[in-house]
Amino acid sequence: MSPPPCFSKLKLYNTGTHQHTWKLTFKLPKIMSPSFYHTELSRALSEQAFGLTRFDVYGGSSPHEATASVTLLEGRSICITLTARGYQLDGDQIFESIEGLLQAVSAAYEGRRREALFSRLRSLS
Repeated sequence: MSPPPCFSKLKLYNTGTHQHTWKLTFKLPKIMSPSFYHTELSRALSEQAFGLTRFDVYGGSSPHEATASVTLLEGRSICITLTARGYQLDGDQIFESIEGLLQAVSAAYEGRRREALFSRLRSLS
């Protein structure tokens, strides 16, 4: 019997039967490091900077989240928190992507996003 890939086989004792146990040797992936959420939120907002007036990312109340203050093109400020669950808007609604969140709260973002996409497509032709 072979062990699952993230386990190592340990023989506890030999009583004449084939009794084995498995010891977990799996380590959490590096993406769970405390700075991951801060880095990821900064990267995601930087990629969407064309559709934002301003954003400031700061650490959350735990190493497992990061929060940003974002000023939309319309002048309204919102708070976005990134956790393992996704992008959370003002402590309320959760989105799978930063694009989805920004499209839901800013018509001007959606317009700029469309312009940027068409601009990139024109440059390819």
